[in-house]
Amino acid sequence: MARDLRGGPGYRALRAVVRGLLRLGWGLRVSGLSRLPPPPYVLAPNHGSEIDAIVLSASLPFKPTVLAARDLDRFPVLFRLIWWFDPVFVRRGGLADVSSIRACIARLQRGDVLAIFPEGRVVQETALGPFHPGAAFVALRAGTPLVPVALLGLERMWPLGARWPRASRITVRIGDPLAPQPAEDADGFTARLKEAIAVLREKS
Repeated sequence: MARDLRGGPGYRALRAVVRGLLRLGWGLRVSGLSRLPPPPYVLAPNHGSEIDAIVLSASLPFKPTVLAARDLDRFPVLFRLIWWFDPVFVRRGGLADVSSIRACIARLQRGDVLAIFPEGRVVQETALGPFHPGAAFVALRAGTPLVPVALLGLERMWPLGARWPRASRITVRIGDPLAPQPAEDADGFTARLKEAIAVLREKS
């Protein structure tokens, strides 16, 4: 039986409020939902702001499992909001420890959709930063697809160091699922993921 990923009433209500605010205040647009495969799989978005996980979760019709840096607790309000989304907490920099990798694979094995930011940190100084192979490695180990996602406008909405959001138009674009090629390792899978996200970012 497929796992129910709708989330409880409280989660759905919170998601509806956040989605409404994002649409009203920042013109949130979401495309590519029809490309999503049946769970489980790994969503792999670029990372342009500290609120990417919130925007991504609010944009989806189900409850994903997101990775969040443990040190976000220095922003109490933001940390509390992210906590509501039941994340896997990891050290900043991504999947740097065995326990985090095991936690991610366990979530996938129970049928969840896992969101992993392959850059491992917020990148605002360039379109895309270096990609770490953690997302690809987890997908390979769990035998699930990788789904590229482009998040646009969030680096302007919430620049690093800002206390409050700023004016911007934000967009979530979901690409076609990527399956590993024969004998492909995590580095090769990661390179294809980064290229797919770059293409999504360039679409008009």
